[in-house]
Amino acid sequence: MSTDYAKLVDSLTPDIVERFTEAVETGKWPDGSALTESQRDNCMQAIMLYNARHNSSDEPFTISAQGEIQTGKKMRSDFEGQSSNDRLRQQGHTIDLKTIDNTDE
Repeated sequence: MSTDYAKLVDSLTPDIVERFTEAVETGKWPDGSALTESQRDNCMQAIMLYNARHNSSDEPFTISAQGEIQTGKKMRSDFEGQSSNDRLRQQGHTIDLKTIDNTDE
């Protein structure tokens, strides 16, 4: 992380991050003025950098301290056992994904 970004992240407070988050979600600053695309991008980057530094959660769709996006797929290893599809296959059942996806319609 460059020195400029490190200084930026160090200067952010939870209140500022909350305001940035609301601005990105609504497309407006608290005073009602619209965010530009550049401001939205900068806010999102600041939020991700802040979360990467301060967020120790491994919840899905958060940024880890290593800068990686946590997804539900990475957490599957936290759960013991087989998926229900794996259990059905082991019992001799056939899983037809076309029926499940309804992509033929």
